[in-house]
Amino acid sequence: MSCHTESTQQLPPPSTPPHHRYLSRDERLQCQTLALAGHTHKFIAGLLGVTERQVGYAIASEQVTPAHRSGRPRALTDAQIDELEDYVRSSRATRQISYLRLATDPFAHWGVSEHVIRRALERRGYTRRIARAKPPLTERTMAIRLQWALEHVNWEPWQWYQILWSDETWVTGGRHRRRWVTRKAGEELDPTCVVDKVKKKRGWMFWGCFSGTTKGPSLFWEKEWKSINKESYCERIVPLVHGWLRLHPHLQFMQDLAPGHRAGFTLEELQERGITPIFWPPFSPDLNPIETVWNMMKDYIELTYPDLLGGRDYTHNRLRGIVQEAWESIEPQVLFDLVATMKDRCQAVIDAQGGYTSY
Repeated sequence: MSCHTESTQQLPPPSTPPHHRYLSRDERLQCQTLALAGHTHKFIAGLLGVTERQVGYAIASEQVTPAHRSGRPRALTDAQIDELEDYVRSSRATRQISYLRLATDPFAHWGVSEHVIRRALERRGYTRRIARAKPPLTERTMAIRLQWALEHVNWEPWQWYQILWSDETWVTGGRHRRRWVTRKAGEELDPTCVVDKVKKKRGWMFWGCFSGTTKGPSLFWEKEWKSINKESYCERIVPLVHGWLRLHPHLQFMQDLAPGHRAGFTLEELQERGITPIFWPPFSPDLNPIETVWNMMKDYIELTYPDLLGGRDYTHNRLRGIVQEAWESIEPQVLFDLVATMKDRCQAVIDAQGGYTSY
């Protein structure tokens, strides 16, 4: 009966069978399966492109057993890796623990090396990366940021171009210590993967402002002025802002909530000069486009004056000139494009429910 059925089946096109090789496990399994289905040796050989003798040997051989995983067995079970992953993700502190410490402290009872810990986490997509520095955000701060973003996300471009953006930055030499965390790609803004951003205590303070495509006044903070506070801010910077706003009365002044800015002494001085700063949410450098200008200036200094970052001594006058040169290197189109990102910045805060953004 099977012979009659077989003669009516369409055989595959003839091929040159490999006479001098062993059949793979999968090929032997196919031969046995097709034979159990009632196909002849000839049909199977033509279908698989092998010889009838090879088909016979495959069918006559013992049951093909499942393939075993090659290599040494894993040192950690899936359950252990789940526990390791949960522990690493639990807080900022655990994100920063090195592979060596993970192997020798919280999971010392497993008796595995740091390399086993590393490989286990890498299989889950984790690597050690530099933690981003971000300001600390409380629930209240996040709510204020979210509300501000919701109120401004639909502003027209011309409204953004009527703001005088201001801020100060510290320009320092040398490279700073970096924090490493264990995270997956795309987790750089997870609250457990960032470190608090703190102001640098040593360097050269520079204050500047701009609106639209136009830079306003700027100021290199001299050593003899010591640290910036409410008195020195009102003495050195507020008069510059006042003079510029008198020339450009359509502008609204923006300043962040640094202690010297929000002090009652400063607010009274601004009020006496007829200046009412716009409301600004706390801990929101990502909403201030001038922050990007500072990064561009520091990139310019690092590229143009690498000896400065390497610790070479410069005179104070030379340092002043370098910082001013970096400020002047910022093109008007760059300023225009930065202000044009304000809608996206607001939307990013909304998407993050007031939390961290990539700006």
